[in-house]
Amino acid sequence: MKYALCISALCMGLLLVGCYSSSPTVDGKTHVFTLKQKCPALLEMKVGQSLMFHAPENPSTGYQWQLVEPLKLFSVDEEEQKPKQEEDKPLVGQTAEKIYQFDAEQQGEEEIRLVYVRPWEKTAAPAESWQCRIRIS
Repeated sequence: MKYALCISALCMGLLLVGCYSSSPTVDGKTHVFTLKQKCPALLEMKVGQSLMFHAPENPSTGYQWQLVEPLKLFSVDEEEQKPKQEEDKPLVGQTAEKIYQFDAEQQGEEEIRLVYVRPWEKTAAPAESWQCRIRIS
């Protein structure tokens, strides 16, 4: 009985430690987040490190991810990955994945704010949003 309790406590501890990781990295230099992952209150980065953001996007609905304001401390690269198709014809309504890569170029503090909007609907609230405050050293 004690053995089972110890194993359960160990598994729970490992699970909690895994959940606590607030800044998942791929290679120790690239922080990766998705729409469902919140950024920590203040993410610490160094010049030369990157932050990647992945989110679903459906261009056929008119919605797209956009930066709220241009960034001063980061270079920004964005791409759209479409799922592999068996046919050469694109499927209407098929979801793609939007990927932003933010490369830290200068020291300072800045906030990345992304919104999922229809660009022509200027007064409509965003369908989704994501933000991350970052200090670069």
